[in-house]
Amino acid sequence: MGGGPGNEFGRPSGGRGKIESGSMDAQRKILICGGGIAGPTCGYWLHRYGYSVVIAERAKSLRDGGQNVDIKGAGQLVMRKMGLADAILANNTLEQGQKYLDKTGKVVAAFPRGAIGGLTADFEVLRGDFAKILFDLTRDACEYRFGTYVTRLDEKDDCIAVAFNDGNVENFELVICAEGLNSSTRGMVLAEETQLLYLGAYMSFFNVPRLPEDDNWAHTVNGIGGTFITLRPGTATETTVLMTFLRDGSDVAADDPAARKRLLLEALKGRGTVADRIIAALGSVEDFYFGPMSQVHASAWSKGRFVMVGDAAYCPTPFTGEGTALGLVGAYVLAGEIKRNASHVAAFRAYETLVRPYAEASRRRINVRLIRLMHVKTWFGIAIARAIQRLFASRLVQRLLRPSEAKKERRVGEDFDLPNYG
Repeated sequence: MGGGPGNEFGRPSGGRGKIESGSMDAQRKILICGGGIAGPTCGYWLHRYGYSVVIAERAKSLRDGGQNVDIKGAGQLVMRKMGLADAILANNTLEQGQKYLDKTGKVVAAFPRGAIGGLTADFEVLRGDFAKILFDLTRDACEYRFGTYVTRLDEKDDCIAVAFNDGNVENFELVICAEGLNSSTRGMVLAEETQLLYLGAYMSFFNVPRLPEDDNWAHTVNGIGGTFITLRPGTATETTVLMTFLRDGSDVAADDPAARKRLLLEALKGRGTVADRIIAALGSVEDFYFGPMSQVHASAWSKGRFVMVGDAAYCPTPFTGEGTALGLVGAYVLAGEIKRNASHVAAFRAYETLVRPYAEASRRRINVRLIRLMHVKTWFGIAIARAIQRLFASRLVQRLLRPSEAKKERRVGEDFDLPNYG
């Protein structure tokens, strides 16, 4: 939790000396970097506790669409405390479950919503729709600044002076980084304390046109060579694609879209009818995510008046399906501990003490060996995977494994001992 007063955290390339402070009083004024899920959630609670909150988002506008996110476990408790259950259900993706397909598109196994071993959770919403719900909830309580990001930080005795990309400099009592896996602000403060652990696969997600034959089920295919493809219901006009594939090194240039598309094509060719559909649409896809599947391992989540929350601090990878819940829980606890404690040092220590075991338990559920096991490479491996899928989808196994509604609700409460901050 180091980093004392007067410590200059970060500076842009070529910068010299310390930045000049802004004139605004920093007391009870908090900057949140990142306007996705964890950032606005933290802003909501901080505003309720009497803080003035600025949310800086690098994107020029609110991002819509995106991949499906699940709200699991204690994340549901935070969601209910914020009064969001009805809004999320109203924006539910209507996904009925998950079907595993063979190379020709024939159904191998089907897992209805809520089935053990299936992808579709009770609270299933597009990430962009969830971000919009949170934005609507907080737009009058927090000051949003789109197209804005931090270029430099300088901690002083009683504040952090923050320089933004528009040239403005302001003082804040605290800075909360909620930017996600590839946070640039994190690198200004906790670069030495943070490592990205590559799990041996790349992932990409994007949208393709919805076809008349598309239903409200997720369709998943195991492809030869370690390619894993899932199509999921998106909007009335689009279907979302999530694909992952094995790759030995995480060396693909982030600023070379053509190279990334070539790798996608290589991972899709010869993988069946679902892959052929994606290949046909890929040429017109401009907005897509592509990057290594990595976890964030941070030995410390804070330094001085700077603290991280959500994926920036403890991204477990999307394959756990728990990143959204972790972001909600972490944001709730961080805001609550800031309210509860007399100093930011004590607040950050309490927050990390409470949330770190929860986050690390999620992270341990995915590792390199499990990723390789899920991305079977041979036809024999695919045949074994299909047999397992059929077994788990059977009525007998589902009847034996599926918990009652009462037990499911009890598990939500037992997932994390959520403090009550009043």
